[in-house]
Amino acid sequence: MKCKNCGHDNDLDSAFCEECGSKLVGGPSFGRNPQSKPKKEGSKTTNNILIVAIVALVIILGIMGGILLKLPGNSTPVVNNTTANNSTVTEQISLTAGVPVSQVPGLAQAISGTGVGFTTISYGGVTLDKNQCLYILSKGIVMINNAQTGNIPINQYKNPDNAYGTVTSTTITKTEYVDMAQRTYIWMDNNGQSPNYIGIKVSGQPDLSPDTLLSLYSKVLTQYKSTGQLPVSVTIP
Repeated sequence: MKCKNCGHDNDLDSAFCEECGSKLVGGPSFGRNPQSKPKKEGSKTTNNILIVAIVALVIILGIMGGILLKLPGNSTPVVNNTTANNSTVTEQISLTAGVPVSQVPGLAQAISGTGVGFTTISYGGVTLDKNQCLYILSKGIVMINNAQTGNIPINQYKNPDNAYGTVTSTTITKTEYVDMAQRTYIWMDNNGQSPNYIGIKVSGQPDLSPDTLLSLYSKVLTQYKSTGQLPVSVTIP
């Protein structure tokens, strides 16, 4: 069987030229098949496409997973407590939810830094007036002393009718200031305004004015923030 392409003489049973591989016209359909190689190459190409598609799918799924983790509502809620892994994060303050007792020492520290002459103070994303701060700090002292947790409500209170206080310098024990703090917030709950004064040892005595009370409670809680313990006594001013 002579190849019309190169002229090589092949066996009669050859289907393709043994020299150049061209198909022999009139030759049998069996024998060496050069088309097998292209078929193998095509199969290899298909496998490569499948591998690329799988890798691309994995990448896309990874990106989508990262996006979902960042969406609001998919993040881990935070609290200002020591968790199982001993990490501390921040609790939220809001006008509707109130002030977590764990945040009260931070508010007290902010007040100590600015002094009690303010009208309003911003802390934790909310703006509080002086009467609200007096209530929050006084109730916070009592809750901390009783090892209580929870939120202190942010309510509206009127200014005192006639703020007054005769004592401007003294040392006050823990028992005294905890009792004063309790009388302060209970009086505000019952009357809807800040008291004109609070007695140190005896209720109803004009000992400490509201500003002096706020300064006292701020000092107590600022020391608590530093030491983790309510101080045994506090001296004013």
